[in-house]
Parts: sequence; structure tokens; C-alpha cells
Amino acid sequence: MVRDCSVSPRQAYRYLRQAGQLKQDVPVTDAKIAFTVKLSEALVERLRSYASTRGISLSEIVSRALEALLPGRTKRG
Repeated sequence: MVRDCSVSPRQAYRYLRQAGQLKQDVPVTDAKIAFTVKLSEALVERLRSYASTRGISLSEIVSRALEALLPGRTKRG
């Protein structure tokens, strides 16, 4: 973990202790990738303001908005 994630040994041990105390499995999510979009300056200012007041990232806001807008995922099988 120290080498692969570039954290200190102390931090790695802290993460391991916390993981050992979990009462249930952590759900696996899709890998995240970066992509570029062009938005108006005014919209970006509103997004940044919203993110700042809510204490969440721009990525989280956009992810939530797109999940709400797009049709649900179809299940395979």
C-alpha cells in the first residue's frame, strides 16, 4: 500500500486498522475516468458556488445530476 498508493507507512496502518473494523463489505463502484466538457462561465460559477456551500466536489454534483437525468441501467442476465 505504501508503494502502490504513495502513502506513508503510518497512514497505511491506519487504513488497515479502519478496514478491519468495517462491519460489512464496501460496495465496488465503476472506475472513474476524466473527460472534458465545455460549459458556460456562468454555469461553472454556479456549480462552484453550489459545491462550496454543500462541501462536495464538482464531479459529485455532475455525477448526481447525470444519474438523475439518464434512464436507469439495464440489468444483464
